[in-house]
Amino acid sequence: MIMYQPSIHTKWHQDRMRSINPYRMLAASFLITMLVGTLLLLLPVSARPGETTRFVDAAFTAVSCVSVTGLASVDTYTHWSLTGRVIMTILIQLGGLGIMTFTTLVAFLFGQRIGLQSRLLLQEDLGQDGLRGILRIAKRVAYLTFGVEALGGVVYVWQLYPYIGSEAYYVGFMQAVSSFCNAGFVFFDNALPYAMVTDWVFTINTCILIIVGGFGYMAIFDMWANRKRGFVFFALHTKVMLVGTLALLVLGTVGVLGMEWNNPLTLGPLSITDKLQAAFFQAVTPRTAGLATIDYGAVHANTAFLTMLLMFIGAGPNSTGGGVKITTMVVVWVAAMSIFSPRHDVELFKRRLSQQHIVKAFGIMFFSTLLIIVATGILAWVESYRFLDITFEVTSAFATVGLSRGITMELSDISKWTLIVVMFSGRIGVLALIGSVALRHQPPRPISYPEGNVLL
Repeated sequence: MIMYQPSIHTKWHQDRMRSINPYRMLAASFLITMLVGTLLLLLPVSARPGETTRFVDAAFTAVSCVSVTGLASVDTYTHWSLTGRVIMTILIQLGGLGIMTFTTLVAFLFGQRIGLQSRLLLQEDLGQDGLRGILRIAKRVAYLTFGVEALGGVVYVWQLYPYIGSEAYYVGFMQAVSSFCNAGFVFFDNALPYAMVTDWVFTINTCILIIVGGFGYMAIFDMWANRKRGFVFFALHTKVMLVGTLALLVLGTVGVLGMEWNNPLTLGPLSITDKLQAAFFQAVTPRTAGLATIDYGAVHANTAFLTMLLMFIGAGPNSTGGGVKITTMVVVWVAAMSIFSPRHDVELFKRRLSQQHIVKAFGIMFFSTLLIIVATGILAWVESYRFLDITFEVTSAFATVGLSRGITMELSDISKWTLIVVMFSGRIGVLALIGSVALRHQPPRPISYPEGNVLL
């Protein structure tokens, strides 16, 4: 019997595939897309007649789009032409769906073979642990994304027409992409959402798009597959997302409602029912969406702080949202509370969490907090704004939210470049950013060192 012996070239190719750093390739794909977006936005046709786009503003806008943040250093509606806003919408779609997911789907449609390297990058882009069924998952992600965006766009067209006329026929779908991708850009007059604070159709449609887009594709697919079997049969990840999302929405709504009830600049003038729906909207939008119907520059300091906490936590993994993610926060919380438990294992919904997941969750929390601290320090050094406003801005950039207390357009170039780095880091993830530089493929050590203790 003749055994197949792989050729030297085959062995070399296999070793090369194993040595690929998917973090580095993922970071590079976002960087290239951001650079191309910057160059496109610098074209004269991208701006309205009479408007000139500086390089830093084009870069800031492109990064904000691809990172699905929504912070704007120039007014989206008055500065950018229709061409510019279409470019922004495409960049948002690429950033929200995932660049590798999008390019893989295009290659698949044209009959191109999806190689191992592309599958590895797609795996990292979707946040999956393995390659099994990765192409099938990518196609389902595309169906869900474009389907929900289309439905939301139709509702937006019908709802926005009385406000902006025939412009709603294309702005509605652009806004649906922005809302579903949790981008936070407003493609019509920025003052209009404040006037629509009591518009229930706008609120409900936008909230649905934001929640579905930020919930996480895998959790949605799992819920659909087990819809007839119930909560007990959901995956652990899905259970955490459901309970965590519900808890944040309730706490956020109650918190905003309680602190802004009598504020004459926010919820004060509204009826009781409108206060409820407006407070719910402000609990949803910090989940990395960034579209606001009240002026965050006029909210109470405690409301701003609560919003920062919601932004920092963010949405779900493998979603269009940012932040450290709900699941990360839940794992950190459960692990911290386990100190007071007689059990040695960290348990959640009658499942034991692995040490690897616990360490990763704490790593995400630590490096994310460190990034916000460093960036806040830089802005506080060069800007004269209140510390609360600066911290709010940096947290919004990291969590790819897009909410602001009105200082974005007035920031210096140094601050804008700092926020560009923060937005980029927030989109690909701090661990992915560090891994793109520090990850090394090394065999596991055959020995382990003796255990030691330090005082805590």
